[in-house]
Parts: sequence; C-alpha cells; structure tokens
Amino acid sequence: MEAERQSVKDNGEGSGGGKKAPIRVGAVIAIALLVAFVAWIVIDRSGGDSATTATTTTAGPTGATAVGPVAATDKVLSALASNAGHVVYWAGPVEGTTPEFTQTSKDLIYVRYLPAGVAVGTQPLKYLIVATYPFVDGYNALKKISNGNGVEIPGGGFAVVDERQPRSVHFAFPDVDFQGEIFDVTPEKALEVATSGDIQPVPLP
Repeated sequence: MEAERQSVKDNGEGSGGGKKAPIRVGAVIAIALLVAFVAWIVIDRSGGDSATTATTTTAGPTGATAVGPVAATDKVLSALASNAGHVVYWAGPVEGTTPEFTQTSKDLIYVRYLPAGVAVGTQPLKYLIVATYPFVDGYNALKKISNGNGVEIPGGGFAVVDERQPRSVHFAFPDVDFQGEIFDVTPEKALEVATSGDIQPVPLP
C-alpha cells in the first residue's frame, strides 16, 4: 500500500491444485486499488457505538451512504452489510475482538477487528482489517495482473500479495464485481488469513 495508508488484511492454506507462492504485484494494483485507504483515514470519525448513531452523508459517484466507524455486533454487521446492497467481506468472528464497520461515500467498506479495550475510530490503523472495494470483474482482473501466479484460496477465490506493501493481500472471487484486501501489521498473518477459508461475505439477516 502507499506509505501513508494502511490497508486491510488478516489465515490458512491454499486450496485447489498445488499451492503456489503468491506473486507480489506492483504499481498497477497500487493505482487501481490501494488509494482507497486514504479515503478511509480522512472520513468523519464521530460515529457512536451502534449503527443508529453513525454519522452518515450521501456523496460520491456510487451514491453510497458514508457510515461510521461504528462498533458492530454480528447482528448490526449483518444489517449494515444488507444496507450496502452488495457483498461485504470479513474474516468471520475473531475471538477477543469487536468488528468496526466503516463505509465511505465511494462505497469502500472496511471491517477492522479491534482488541478488547480499544476504542472505535482509534488511530493508528494497526489492527487486522478486511476491505471490500467496487471493481468490475475483480477476479479476472486480479488474475491477469498476476500473470498466472498468486495463490488459490478456499471458496474458489484468488489472492496476491502487494509488492509495495507486503502487509496487504488482495483477493477476489469469480463473478463478483468487487475485490477485497486483507491488512495486518504482520505480513505472514495477512497471508494466513487470506488462505484460511475464513474470508467470506458477511451473512445477511
């Protein structure tokens, strides 16, 4: 990722025909995807601890409603994902953490896992994050950039490690016009989460 943005990440073994070492991709993905986190850093952080108290505005080319950041129980997270109107990725429940949900007016969505005692909206952005970005035919686009390398992940997805920021792992699934990103301060953890099988859409109500 870019130096000033910390992106999303967090477990497992690749699936499918033999496991390949994930390729590290560079400037193309950086331009296409990695600028997204800057938008998250500068959004309003006055949201409260529930979806109903989140700061919301409408703007941006997608017409999305900016939400959060807000602490989200499983039920609240499901409702927020439903309101988004499209797939929202997460790493499932992570023991000892509370998911924090943020959506920007450009429809960039971040689920960050805050350890017990860490306040919503806290800086720096050093905790496990799973992001969802709009990206037409994201799976084939990611595979094309990787030149046939990368790693297959459970559920039929594909993942690559960002060359400029190895703490970021980008992933996509077939027939979905979105890509995802996993960030963790430990690169090994980011890749572990990407390949664990835990990455999946947030269940809807």
